[in-house]
Amino acid sequence: MAQYSPRQCLATPEATDFGFPFAPYGIQEQLMQELFSVLERRQVGIFESPTGTGKSLTLTCGALTWLRQHEELVRSELLQRIAEVEKEIDRLQASSAQAEDWISAQSESRKQQVELQQLNRLRSLLEQREQQLARIRERTKERKKHHKFRTRTKPEGEQQQPEDIEPPSDADADSDSDHELADGPEEQSEDRYRAVQIFFCSRTHSQLSQIVAELRKTSHAAWVRCVSLGSRQQLCINPQVRRLRNVGLMNERCLDMARSKAPANPSKKSRLAVGAATSLSRCPFKTPALVESLRDVALCEPLDIEELAAEGSACGGCSYYASRSAQDDAQLVLLPYQLLLQQSARQQLGIDLRGSIVIVDEAHNLLESIAQLHGSELTRSQLELARDQVTGYKEQYARRLSTRNLLRINQLIFVMRRLLNLLEPKAKGDGAPPQPPPVRMLRTYELSSEGDFDNIDLHALLEFCGRTRFAQKVQGHAARAQREPRPSENQPPASSRQTLLQRLAMQHQTLGKRPPGKRKLAETQPEAEAESKEPQLERLAPSPIRPLLAFIETLTSNASDGRVLLNVQAGIVKYLLLDPAEHFADILSEARAIVIAGGTMQPTQELKEQLFARCPERLVERFYSHVVPPDAVLPFVVAKGPTGASLCFSYAQRSTPVMLKELSMVLQNLCNIVPAGVVCFLPSYEYLDTVHSHLEQSGGLETIARKKRIFRESSGAADQLLQQYAEAPGLLLAVVGGKLSEGLNFADDLGRAVLVVGLPYPNRNAPELQQRMQHLDGRLGPGAGNEYYENLCMKAVNQCIGRSVRHIRDYACVFLLDERYASDRIRDKLPEWIAGHIAEPNGIGFGAVQARTARFFKSR
Repeated sequence: MAQYSPRQCLATPEATDFGFPFAPYGIQEQLMQELFSVLERRQVGIFESPTGTGKSLTLTCGALTWLRQHEELVRSELLQRIAEVEKEIDRLQASSAQAEDWISAQSESRKQQVELQQLNRLRSLLEQREQQLARIRERTKERKKHHKFRTRTKPEGEQQQPEDIEPPSDADADSDSDHELADGPEEQSEDRYRAVQIFFCSRTHSQLSQIVAELRKTSHAAWVRCVSLGSRQQLCINPQVRRLRNVGLMNERCLDMARSKAPANPSKKSRLAVGAATSLSRCPFKTPALVESLRDVALCEPLDIEELAAEGSACGGCSYYASRSAQDDAQLVLLPYQLLLQQSARQQLGIDLRGSIVIVDEAHNLLESIAQLHGSELTRSQLELARDQVTGYKEQYARRLSTRNLLRINQLIFVMRRLLNLLEPKAKGDGAPPQPPPVRMLRTYELSSEGDFDNIDLHALLEFCGRTRFAQKVQGHAARAQREPRPSENQPPASSRQTLLQRLAMQHQTLGKRPPGKRKLAETQPEAEAESKEPQLERLAPSPIRPLLAFIETLTSNASDGRVLLNVQAGIVKYLLLDPAEHFADILSEARAIVIAGGTMQPTQELKEQLFARCPERLVERFYSHVVPPDAVLPFVVAKGPTGASLCFSYAQRSTPVMLKELSMVLQNLCNIVPAGVVCFLPSYEYLDTVHSHLEQSGGLETIARKKRIFRESSGAADQLLQQYAEAPGLLLAVVGGKLSEGLNFADDLGRAVLVVGLPYPNRNAPELQQRMQHLDGRLGPGAGNEYYENLCMKAVNQCIGRSVRHIRDYACVFLLDERYASDRIRDKLPEWIAGHIAEPNGIGFGAVQARTARFFKSR
């Protein structure tokens, strides 16, 4: 990799030198300066800046300011260093003639000449790169003159969702990177200069689109080359590919079209031909000239993922391959978690993290995200379908398969049968040997040994499936089998000649009955029917082969990194990643600096112990207060209810008549004195139903309804509920960890009060959770598992709390309903801007809570 590392160090700029589009708050100034220092010193920074403090914009301005100054330093120091080395060579050559030890002098001169040669090569490559970028800008300017591209695809006012309320952020999560097919990243020559890049990742494309919208407000938009990466599902514009709803099928169809030798614009007759008889044409959108033109536009103007796809539609170029082509020349690369955290996805996209900056935003669930991305699950039905499909493929092509390939297919079938045997419930009998428990945790080698396939080379099996694109071939065979007409069980199949005669007779009869004037429309019907038969793949169930191969791949991982959950009752075999460090190690070793940021990062101990234990000297932690003044948030620990009873909403006590009565009275009293919206977070959907039923039966629902309209979260879609709540804020009953607890803005009147009922601990008896806790106890020492268990709960609580205050002029009350919140251990895990302002940390009577709440809102 040709890259120059300056010897000089950059001084941290003044707060006014970061190109921030507004007058920054104090915490924004601190964050930008601390971030600059972390990047310059090649450190790992963990930053917590409360939601609503402009964290993403602050990170962007801080990182881009460092990048621009770093690039300027590279240019100036490289030229300065060349001049110094040339001068040193002249001095050495002049003195070597008079030196007694001329051998040493010549040796030193030789070292300087080698360094000069390397520096000149770097300068030449850097100049070539700058000339190439200048040509790209010039070409794009010329194309815009001829109106070949649109400069903006969305009105300025539509760049982001309204600040008051946003749709659930999981809706656009890019979760398909595990299905990406390696059509091979473009070969990158080492004989090119590679500048430092910033890889900025977040959970969803909507969050990354907001980064682009914020970037346009800054002075950095005029010079930065920003590219958004996504999958074919977001960026493909070919209708033949887009109509395949399964992303794996989209990838395969795209690659088939890329390899096709058929013309790019087939005739209508060819397009309407049916099924396998039709050879796919080349994709007309992937022509090099169109892709290059769209790449140039993407490099010259920041575009979010939707705008990039729209630009592709406008110019006829492939947005997916244009973004991949532009990535190497981009300075700021925006991408979702999945495309950064998975090594296979990075290799597929050609992402090189060496010497780069990695920024992970919304990183409060980073450990869970890594574990989820590298886990795998198979059901009994998937295994049965995969077995049937592979067996059918083998029977069809057995005579055409080589001995080696037939062996691999037989091995795959054997592995599937053994896994199905492990998932088969065992019959109980008097003389039968004792059976294993229905739910077990096994190491990877224990599963393969018990399944009796430990003698099979799984690496070779996976290599065969990847090299031959076996999943696609089996899927294609299954699609053809589904298309083939099945003869009646009672009648022999008609010959092709009889079928043709019958069809012609039916067409003739239909033409004879057709009314005049309808002929043309009816004549097109057979073609339309033929066309409707063509996209059979899009109606075919997702291939079970890919989940199978993904699971087999997990069995090749280090046995100490994970466990396999074998659940015979549910018919599930699942791989759980327990140690995410190995999957983050490449990022940690290759990147120049890493920034982990979020609105609620505390507690961070487990993050440090599990991901950064190998480099504690690089670690920097910074936690910032909220931008709102201290008196804008009034948090309470409510330890006693209106009747004086202690509040403890543990699983054993929360459904008792006493606790339900106290909670009902709390809601009624607070709804009387809190204006506008009140959001109450409950531990589970089941408990929400219990509370709602009690309110209905006790008359509490009717009492509250006199003051506020009541809304209730369900486990389904939340868009309609959010729209209704935004129109008339009232009492919103929501669930901790549900769709309304993360990624939403209950700003201003949408959330004047947030209640968190109890401590939402997860089910401690869940096998997966027990295994994780045991693993942490064994690796980090006794108590680490309990710490993890408690942190899961408090992270969820902190996310709920963060929904309330969203900007500097906002204000709200926070009520933590449970006496356990008075514990120092629990309170220390709350955000500082909450914990430091709790009125009476040990809890006060509910009458005092009411009085202080009333005064708080009266003073506003």
